[in-house]
Amino acid sequence: MRIVLDLQGAQSASRLRGIGRYSLSLAQALVRNNAGHDIIIALSALFPETIQPIRRAFDNLLPAGNIVVWDAPGPVAAIDPSNAELRDLAELVREAFLASLNPDIVHVTSLFEGYIDDAVTSIARHGAGYPVSVTLYDLIPLLNADRFLDPDPRYAEYYRQKIGYLKKASLLLAISRSAASEAVDHLGRDEAQVIPVGTGSDGHFRKTELRPVERDAVLASMGLYHPFFLYVSAPAVHKNHAWTAH
Repeated sequence: MRIVLDLQGAQSASRLRGIGRYSLSLAQALVRNNAGHDIIIALSALFPETIQPIRRAFDNLLPAGNIVVWDAPGPVAAIDPSNAELRDLAELVREAFLASLNPDIVHVTSLFEGYIDDAVTSIARHGAGYPVSVTLYDLIPLLNADRFLDPDPRYAEYYRQKIGYLKKASLLLAISRSAASEAVDHLGRDEAQVIPVGTGSDGHFRKTELRPVERDAVLASMGLYHPFFLYVSAPAVHKNHAWTAH
């Protein structure tokens, strides 16, 4: 089976966020646990600074020839209306390139990219020549349209176009049962087409047992002398956090 991974999720503005780390880790795990499949990683030349670091991430994991690069004219960021024609062309170019790889399936690691940068994602604009699966993180803007879509018609148009593409996907790999339920309840997807795959911590995170004196020394080295709460996500309103400084 030939599996093509669209790894723009690890190239775009999301590359330094959880989506980027998850996309790269998922691709590496698929390669490490490959059971005889032909895995191809497709990268966009519109993010030239990301190509070599991603290639290095697959050293000793994947033959160099299995990492391919496609190119299209830019800029294509949807935030700028003047990019519309180039974006349409880039979507067709990308899909034609993926079709030329003769995939049995294409997996898109992050579909909702390309509003503020030059990521290019679409499904079945060039014809339904191959099945497409998509990692589904959430549908937060759709479920909170009054907060995310209604105040910004340009972003709303972009987002709803991506929702249209998402509905064309053959399979959704949801990162949680909550995300899977959102797809079934709000996109009308069949439960058999939405698979909760979950997420996990990277293998280099390990629990370390410390003696009390060692623990106190570590905390003191960081100036922590009182109970604390560690929050590592982005300070975004949809994270449902609230705190009061003392």
